[in-house]
Amino acid sequence: MSVLEATRTDDDEKEALAASMIEVSKLTRDLLAMHLATIALSPGEDDYLLALSTREPTDLIEVAEELDVRRLVAAKAYERLSVRNLVEIDGCKITLTDSGNATRSMISTVYRMVGEDIAGKLSTNTIEVVKGTLAEVKRNMKRALRQKSQGIKSVGKKASQKVSPMRD
Repeated sequence: MSVLEATRTDDDEKEALAASMIEVSKLTRDLLAMHLATIALSPGEDDYLLALSTREPTDLIEVAEELDVRRLVAAKAYERLSVRNLVEIDGCKITLTDSGNATRSMISTVYRMVGEDIAGKLSTNTIEVVKGTLAEVKRNMKRALRQKSQGIKSVGKKASQKVSPMRD
């Protein structure tokens, strides 16, 4: 096999892996959405509830940083949860209500059900292999995201440096 053929095979394998990962990602998202609907949550709302302390008010800015979203995005999400009486908002402090605490505790049950749907027929050994492989894939994806976002930021900086103000 030539170097060109080996490279092409590697590229084909990477493309097939990407297609499989995307398909699994979409199926997992859809499965999670179905299970979250049973406790009247939409995808993502679980993350917002889990980011809150069960005992004391949580700072909105800290939650936004933890979830890696803009403060305004987090504020709007908590406003929607507040309308449903799952949280109370006092300035920049978010507190789980009793109903919110109950819903938050049901999220782990939802995650267990999703896990059962995903891995119910897999052996313990297979589950361990998949978990290890996914951890490695996750590290690669995070690294790629960091590199790409840094590249985008540096391209933006270079472009803004090239633009000079018009002079009279």
